[in-house]
Amino acid sequence: MIHAANLITISRIILILPVLLLVSEEKNLSNWFALILFVLAGITDNLDGYIARKTGTESSTGALLDLVADKLLVVLTTSYLISLVTNAYLLIPAMLIISRELIISSLRQFLTEQVGSNPVKVSFIAKSKTTLQISALSFLIISPNFGENFHYLTIFLFWLAAIASVYSLYGYLKTYKKYIK
Repeated sequence: MIHAANLITISRIILILPVLLLVSEEKNLSNWFALILFVLAGITDNLDGYIARKTGTESSTGALLDLVADKLLVVLTTSYLISLVTNAYLLIPAMLIISRELIISSLRQFLTEQVGSNPVKVSFIAKSKTTLQISALSFLIISPNFGENFHYLTIFLFWLAAIASVYSLYGYLKTYKKYIK
C-alpha cells in the first residue's frame, strides 16, 4: 500500500526532470520556475518523514525510497548544473558532494547486507549538509539571473556544502567502523 509520505517522496523524484528541463545557463524566467520546483522538491525531504511519523506509516520501504530520492535529487541536479557551468571552482566541491553521496549509500547497503539493517541513524550534521546542498543548488539554479557577486556567493555556498559533506562522511565512517568487520 502506498501511503501519503511515500507519494510525497515519489514526487521529489518526479520533480527532478522538470527542474533539469527548465534550468537555463542564460538569464531566463524559466530559472525561476526551476528554482520553485527544486525548492518544493527540497521541502518534501522533511515533509515525507514528518507525515510518516505523524501517521504511523514509517516503513523500511519508505526509508529506502527517501534515501534514493535524496541521492537522485542531489546527484542528478548537481551533475547536470555543473555540466552547464563548467567552472573549476564549482567542479571540485561538486565532485566531493557526489562522491560522499555515493560512498555513504554504498556503505549503508554493505552494512545492511552484513548486519541485516542499518543501525546508524541520520546525524544532525547530515541533515544540515542536505540543507546546505539544497541551498547551494538553489543558488546555482538562479545564479544566471544575477551578477558576478551572486555567482561568487554561490561558489562559497557550494564549498560550504562540500565541507559539510566531507565532515559528515568522516563522522559516518567513524560510526560505520564499529559495525564493519
